[in-house]
Amino acid sequence: MIKILANDGIDPIGKQLLEDAGFQVDTQTIPQDQLAEALLNYDAITVRSATKVRAALIDACPNIKLIGRGGVGMDNIDVDYARSKGVNVVNTPAASSLSVAELVFSHLFTGVRFLQDANRKMPVEGATKFNDLKNTQKSL
Repeated sequence: MIKILANDGIDPIGKQLLEDAGFQVDTQTIPQDQLAEALLNYDAITVRSATKVRAALIDACPNIKLIGRGGVGMDNIDVDYARSKGVNVVNTPAASSLSVAELVFSHLFTGVRFLQDANRKMPVEGATKFNDLKNTQKSL
């Protein structure tokens, strides 16, 4: 059985999918300074942003065959070094695409409807100057 340490956590659904596929998934968080020793008992590790997988850790864990990054960037992993040692390194490059698109549209709507300005002025002047503020938004 392949053992995976999800050191920075994993969504319960993802954990269940891996377990249903026959993997053992541990979700305990091992401190960085104890990770080399702990990883001797695992075949793979998944990380997010907190855990760093550098060359020294890769060298200390020759049984690790896969490093998975739950997220887009892999700046916390020595990717080229890991791959040079035969360790597969994967990430989830489209994981945040929907969230980024939603944020872009939120900012567009905020700008077009002057929500930032209204959110600042309404609590302070809304009770006394509501109509002026409302008309300002329409005329811009």
